[in-house]
Amino acid sequence: ITPEGWLDLSLTPLVDQPVFEYQSKPGTYIPFSSASAGQQATALLTTLLTQDGMPLLIDQPEEDLDSETVQHIVAKIWAAKGRRQLILASHNANLVVNGDADLVLVCGYTTAGDQSAGTIRASGAIDQPEVRDAITRVMEGGETAFKLRKEKYGF
Repeated sequence: ITPEGWLDLSLTPLVDQPVFEYQSKPGTYIPFSSASAGQQATALLTTLLTQDGMPLLIDQPEEDLDSETVQHIVAKIWAAKGRRQLILASHNANLVVNGDADLVLVCGYTTAGDQSAGTIRASGAIDQPEVRDAITRVMEGGETAFKLRKEKYGF
């Protein structure tokens, strides 16, 4: 590069505009905005769960994810638990049971349909009978999640 070219280059205004892409398959990238809701959610959850830092609060991380992807996210939850506190609001038993939740709050309403009067009906670890029964009875895939946990981890 010539001195004049260097001067031209140094005076050229640059726009700091990151480009986000999603790897749909090895070697193939699509604009993040063109990715499906499930692909976007997977990418964002993976990014959040691999970072250290302050406590992370996620409302229904299973939204838009298929069952296989939920299992991948469960593995990322296990890894993330050592680096930061995770607080998840979920209807998916696999995240709670196979993600090995330390504390589960079973929520309910004082009056059916009145979402302004919530209560905590039970709390504790997933091995406590009242919590385990609520997970099995209320959450999607509760009984299956406990069976998978037993097959995978032996407890």
